[in-house]
Parts: sequence; structure tokens; C-alpha cells
Amino acid sequence: MKKITLVALALFWMLSLTLLIIALTDLFPDNILKNYRVLIGTGFLAVTGFIRIAYQKLIKTE
Repeated sequence: MKKITLVALALFWMLSLTLLIIALTDLFPDNILKNYRVLIGTGFLAVTGFIRIAYQKLIKTE
């Protein structure tokens, strides 16, 4: 169960990273996320912090 949780957290983090990369680069000509760069960057930092806390709690309980 812990491994499934860790894999799900990793996939969620990769999705967040992909959104951040799309928002910060000009890969698409009409990028909808371009206007929300600061919000997406802040959200990525928050997600990373929450995943770090969850990871530490999961590892500590082993």
C-alpha cells in the first residue's frame, strides 16, 4: 500500500512539473497557462512541499 501511495505521489509530482514547464516555456503558440505562471509556480512549490512531508511520514513509519 505504501509503494502504491509513493508511486501515485510521484506521478502527481511529474504532472505538476509538466504543467510548470509548459507554463514557463513557449512550446505552444497560444499557451493558456502563460497568464498563470506565478500561480502555477507557487502551486508547484506547495505540491513539492506537501509530497516531501508525506514521503517523510511514510518512510518514518516503516
